[in-house]
Amino acid sequence: MLIKPEQLPSKLQANLPPVIWISGDETLLVQEACDLVRKIARDQSFTEREVYDAGKQFDWNILLQAANSLSLFSESKIIDLRLHSPKLDNDGKSALQQYAADPGEDNLLLITSGKIEKATLTTKWFKAIESQGVVVQVWPINSQQLPNWVGQRLKKTGLNADQDAVNIICARVEGNLLAAAQEIDKLAILAGDRDLTPEIVSRVVADNARFNVFALTDASLAGQSAKALSILNHLRLEGDDPLKILFFLTREIRTLLRMQDSIRRGQNINGVMQSERVWQNRTAIVGHALRSHSKDSLEALLVKARRVDQSIKGILKLKPWDEITDIVLGLACTPALASA
Repeated sequence: MLIKPEQLPSKLQANLPPVIWISGDETLLVQEACDLVRKIARDQSFTEREVYDAGKQFDWNILLQAANSLSLFSESKIIDLRLHSPKLDNDGKSALQQYAADPGEDNLLLITSGKIEKATLTTKWFKAIESQGVVVQVWPINSQQLPNWVGQRLKKTGLNADQDAVNIICARVEGNLLAAAQEIDKLAILAGDRDLTPEIVSRVVADNARFNVFALTDASLAGQSAKALSILNHLRLEGDDPLKILFFLTREIRTLLRMQDSIRRGQNINGVMQSERVWQNRTAIVGHALRSHSKDSLEALLVKARRVDQSIKGILKLKPWDEITDIVLGLACTPALASA
């Protein structure tokens, strides 16, 4: 059964189907739909979960073995199957069709993938899956839909906002749903029980459209050193906390190191980025950074990051902003400027 995301909660509460497929390219919405499925499943004693990353080299026999193996720690289990692409080879189609023929009473197969093409919806193997459960097609939120989405999310969080306040949030996040969700969470903490006015929102919400730490890290990963330095200078002039900037840069570097380690062990780069929950609109720049850096270059940046941390805390007599500039340039693979 094909259903809309808003129909999923009632469908799960009424009857938990043996197969649930969440598809779409809006990563936040796909992730939240999956979180809902897992929560309701846990409430219904599906306390064990097995995760399978189904890339090009995936052995589909593993899925069938997982379906037939007994759970070690609970009566029921979730089989969390993450497809790199909804375009499957013959082995994948055959395995899913075979699984759908006998899904088992104690299993819940949760499939996640990118957008399913229209031609796939009419295939025999897909119809077999659809007949056993539900397929949720998650569509991106466009600019016209964004104000309504933000308004509903604010209400869900317990916040009241007039239309001008909602419009400010939309303008600042530029269609980035993750940024919007983060800003709404921040408003819930900082605004308290007050109704949200444009003035309150303007003070609390960061300007995600131009100069924020996310833009800084993205420009650095993309190798756009001039843009990254411009953003960094703006953040410094605005009095931003260098320790916060360092935290985000260091987090990106550590994530790149983890992904590189997985790639060295033979995993597909797209599968690695999916496992690390890299947002769809960031895969190009993260891929660029992975190809541009080596393990040694990333570890050298971590050493620099420790020096910045120590200089901010007064342990080393260095200029933190100059050191952060070196890290930004290093992450962008640009020779560092003299810091004298």
